[in-house]
Amino acid sequence: MGLLIKIDQKSKTPLFRQIMEQVIGLVDSDAIKVGTRLPSTRALADRLGVNRSTVYKAYQELWGLGYLDSRPGSYSTVRQRARVVSKHDRRDQGLIDWHETSTHGSRQLHEVHVREASFVEKTAGPDRIDFVPLSPDSRLFPTDTFRKCLNHVLVSKGSDLLEYGNPQGYRPLREFIEERMQQHSVSISADRILITSGAQNAIELILELMTKPGDAVAFEAPTYSRAIDIFRLHRVKTIEIPMREYGMDLDALERTMAGEPPALIYTIPNFQNPTGITTDQSHRERLLRICETHRVPLVEDGFDEEMKYFGKAVLPIKSMDRHGVVIYIGTFSKVLFPGLRIGWIGAEKACIDRLVSIQRASILSGNHLDQAALDRFCRLGYYDRHIKRMHRVYRKRMQTALRAMRDGFPSGRVTWTQPAGGYTIWVRVEGLGVEEEALVAYLADQGVIVRPGGFHFYDPPADASHFRLSIAHLDESDIEEGMSRLGKALAELDSKRGGAGDRRAQ
Repeated sequence: MGLLIKIDQKSKTPLFRQIMEQVIGLVDSDAIKVGTRLPSTRALADRLGVNRSTVYKAYQELWGLGYLDSRPGSYSTVRQRARVVSKHDRRDQGLIDWHETSTHGSRQLHEVHVREASFVEKTAGPDRIDFVPLSPDSRLFPTDTFRKCLNHVLVSKGSDLLEYGNPQGYRPLREFIEERMQQHSVSISADRILITSGAQNAIELILELMTKPGDAVAFEAPTYSRAIDIFRLHRVKTIEIPMREYGMDLDALERTMAGEPPALIYTIPNFQNPTGITTDQSHRERLLRICETHRVPLVEDGFDEEMKYFGKAVLPIKSMDRHGVVIYIGTFSKVLFPGLRIGWIGAEKACIDRLVSIQRASILSGNHLDQAALDRFCRLGYYDRHIKRMHRVYRKRMQTALRAMRDGFPSGRVTWTQPAGGYTIWVRVEGLGVEEEALVAYLADQGVIVRPGGFHFYDPPADASHFRLSIAHLDESDIEEGMSRLGKALAELDSKRGGAGDRRAQ
């Protein structure tokens, strides 16, 4: 047949593509019927005045897109091709019920994230001061310095770093972490360190190693909400141990251990998220003894280990771990760049070796280019310099926040924690006659966004309302204004209940 194709030799569009696109247009418009035999490549090339290889390439592209059937030594024919679906053709309901076919854990996780998205949508608004984000203030990022480190390693080692790397992580960075942990009195070698994609990935790997659906995991209540997400996804049985003003209630934990011990215990001993509480030495010693007695691994999340700026530092539980029961998690995300996604696990070599196997199966290897750039950044002293700056800035911010709360929050019915570092403050509200969801919505209407406490429990308690404040993204002036708005809003609720009493902080 004669194809109605015109070639524009002056067009910037390649000749083979002009042929291909015109054939597609003819087939899609039904101008060429299914089963029609196309001219040979030689015949069409002669008619169009182009090289035969140009037509051959156009036919090959059409075959690859499913428009032609072609066999060696035979003509090419138009085939019945499934039509490309446009956005207007898509139906709201497909053939697969994704709710029913997804796992129970992923359904639970999706429901939680839908609630969180709804919270963000309801509380968003202009001129509202947001105490929710927990990542460091991007205005403090040493971006230019890190860029120079990244450029250096890319130029000097790029060909090696862009290959698949050791799934355990870039060894020089592991050696730096070894040296860094020794400053916290944790004796651990680079062979017992695994680089992860942040602390959350570390928790995921540990759950993959140590639990199966139905196993029990014990943790502080409240705790890090993303850890709870991972517990949901793995369908483990959750045992919430109440959080007291001094840390996890160890009496309650021992009662739990008297039955069937959990697969592991998860704790955040420094500047706990969300409460900001730091446990003391005796609490850490007793928790470690409990784990040693029952031979239950203790997962110590040290995500904010470097952010101590009030009082004396308490050594990590891992520093006392003579029997290898503690799995330590660290991260650079909460001090440096959250988007860098570099954390680590420190544990016994037998544990690390098995975690590396899981890491290899899931991601082959981490981003060694970023890891090498971070190693250079740290080795040149920029990391220590950055931490000192963070301490100066956040010490002032936390002092500003606590002073404003002390001076402006209503007495009696509102209590809060007194963090020694980190970014978070936990607020408890009792006796104001308003449920947590309504309280958070009311505060948003008054120009302040806080994170609902319920997000930090697997089973939120009904006896009080809680919310978390994070100073990570706010400067001192925003903190003062935000606390002023909070104080006035809470005082108004308190006055409606006729509340009075002594201001107190737990």
